[in-house]
Order: sequence, then structure tokens, then C-alpha cells
Amino acid sequence: MTKNTLFQYGTMQMLVEGLLEGTLPLSELLKHGNIGIGTGDGVDGELVILDGVGYKIDVSGPAVKLPEDFKVTYADVSFADYHKFKSYQNVELVEMLKDVLTKNNAQNQFFAILTKGVFKKIRTRSSKKSHKPYPSLEKIAENQVEFETENITGTMITYYTPPVFQGVGVSGFHNHFLADDLSFGGHVLAATMKGVVVSIQPIESFKLHLPVDNQEFLNANLTDISKLDNVISKSE
Repeated sequence: MTKNTLFQYGTMQMLVEGLLEGTLPLSELLKHGNIGIGTGDGVDGELVILDGVGYKIDVSGPAVKLPEDFKVTYADVSFADYHKFKSYQNVELVEMLKDVLTKNNAQNQFFAILTKGVFKKIRTRSSKKSHKPYPSLEKIAENQVEFETENITGTMITYYTPPVFQGVGVSGFHNHFLADDLSFGGHVLAATMKGVVVSIQPIESFKLHLPVDNQEFLNANLTDISKLDNVISKSE
């Protein structure tokens, strides 16, 4: 696998339809990348992979290091090969990411963005682990826990997915944050950058791996995409 390959395990449509069982050990996922984002069995918090180490931010707030046998339901990982793009000060997250995408003419490709520095304000969320019989992703989204803090130093991992791949992944920007001191993290809802450095990595190839050994996946009806956009917008 080349450095500029995005490896994805599972799909968002699977999560929307309640296929939430973790079927891939973290140790196996790490063979395909040393940086990434995702979630675990039963949507067990927010997964952040940084420098080849997996962390989970659950509803308690702080990040915890994960064991190799942690089971992953959905994830995007790659091998970090970022190149410095630009520094930003006192800018909103949406504005910053739009500028990065536009300046790199990357709207039609998968694209990885790494943001490091001081976040003036940041709001994140996480979910409580569910158990079988799993609720729908829509129901899980209703019970998400949000966190907010100010003037924190950390890393935000972002993957951009072109709109045509909605349902396979999360169309647009998908951001997870991890504080340097592991005190805070999660799926990023909003942020204001105080002073950060943005690095970029264009993605040349996309590799999707599905849980074909899982009988529930094989038997599931994943043809109805009518509620896909609405559920993803609420949960992501």
C-alpha cells in the first residue's frame, strides 16, 4: 500500500442501519496506517490514531490509550506523509478548512489534513457504547455528550471525502481532536484556531475493506439510502 492510500474499514451506511458490531482488532487496523479516526464496537466513543497509537475518547471526556484487541466498527487510516501548507491565526474551523481545500483544488479527491497548535475554543462530542440489540445510529446521536474547552494545545486529524462517496464515508470534512495532554478530545463540532500549523496529504488511492466474515453484515439490507443524509448530519 502506498503512503498516499486511505484505508477504510466499514461504511457509514452500515452504521446508519445499526450494524455496529466491532469486527476488526485495532492491531489489524494499524497494519494499514499510523494515523486515523473512527469508532469502536457499539459506537464505543471516538477513535483517534496518532503516531501508531490508538486512543478512545468516551463520554467521560479524557482520552485513554487502547489495547491492541480493541474492536473497530468503522475507521479511516493512512500512513502519515504530510507536508506543511500554511499557518493560521484567529480563524474559524469552517473558514480554515474551506481555504485549505480551495487553495489545493482538492474538492474532487480524498484529502488528509493535519492541524497542530493552540485551539482558542473547541467543541467536541462523543457517544456512549451501546450493546446488542444495537439501537439505530439516529437514536445514538440523540444521546451524544458534548464537551467544550478553551486555549488547549493538540492535534486535529481531518479527512475530506468527496460528496459522491456519501454513505461510503462521511461526505465533506470529518474531524477528530486529541489534546497533547490527553485531557480532551472527540469528534469536532466547532472550533476557533488561536495559532495552528496545517499540513496536508493528497490521497491518491482509496481502499475499502468490508466485514465479509460477519453474518449480520452479509444478511443486512443496505439498499435503502433514503435516510442516509439526515442521520449522518445528526451524528457527524
